[in-house]
Amino acid sequence: MSKFSSSILILTSLFLALPCSAEQGLYKKISPACVEILVGGRLDGSGAIVCPSGLVLTACHVIRKQSKKYEALSPQLGRKQLSLLATYRGSDLALLRLPKSDAPYPALSLAKSIPAEGRPVFLLGSPIFRHHLLLSGTIARRSESFSWYDGGFTNTIPISGIGAPGSSGGPWVNTKGEVIGVQVASVTTDKGHQGVSSAVPLHSIRSFLAIKKNVSVACMQTAVEELWGQSPNLIGKLQPETKGLLLRQVARNGVAFKAGLRDEDLILEASGKTYVRIEPFLTMLRKKKPGSLLKLKVSSANGENERGVSFPTASLD
Repeated sequence: MSKFSSSILILTSLFLALPCSAEQGLYKKISPACVEILVGGRLDGSGAIVCPSGLVLTACHVIRKQSKKYEALSPQLGRKQLSLLATYRGSDLALLRLPKSDAPYPALSLAKSIPAEGRPVFLLGSPIFRHHLLLSGTIARRSESFSWYDGGFTNTIPISGIGAPGSSGGPWVNTKGEVIGVQVASVTTDKGHQGVSSAVPLHSIRSFLAIKKNVSVACMQTAVEELWGQSPNLIGKLQPETKGLLLRQVARNGVAFKAGLRDEDLILEASGKTYVRIEPFLTMLRKKKPGSLLKLKVSSANGENERGVSFPTASLD
């Protein structure tokens, strides 16, 4: 069986059976406000109308392609042109606008809060070219972490359930059909039968919709990893008392690369402080203003060095 066929089988076995009449009612309620996002005529993700005037919320990585032709497609609306209104790369969100209409568009409302751990939630998207599917999951944890995806870190909450490619940007909703998150990534086991989705949380969505403008964030354009998960070969090269964070996937010609940082460099200190966990480091980084300088003490193949990462004033989107 091909990988593509097995993916369809997994989706069928895990998500397509919806015997509960409440879930069927939920589908009918939210489906009119959910759309597929076409980029250059190709299905690239999903989205949701979040305002009767026609504002469509999706994931930023869905529309970050060379083509600037964006369209919305749904059984209710047909195929309509979209214009890009704003992006928030730091939270992997994008806001697009449908054409003006005499009648209000069907729209989803935001929930007041994220459900408790273990509560059911649902994702409406179009995974692997299967149109408008209602997928199910549960809140795995309400507290946020950072997920590395599409060249940047995004603050997310974990949801037990797999959102396959094509469902990115789709809305996660509670049992009332209210938006509690936006799908941005999934991590699965080797065979893909189990997994965890990452969703942009409610407060990030609410703040982005409040300003409806491009949001610039300080971004090092590199992945950061904790030492405990590294290979024995790499750990064996370090002194036992070594503490810090490891750099991976340093984007060529990105701000970290231009500062002289390379893959497998070790950040010993950032602004005079030692970090051993990703979350506190990225929380500190998010507070940096565009145009500011981050001073680092780094251990590399050339020994220990002082580096300065300068964040541009323009958005890195």
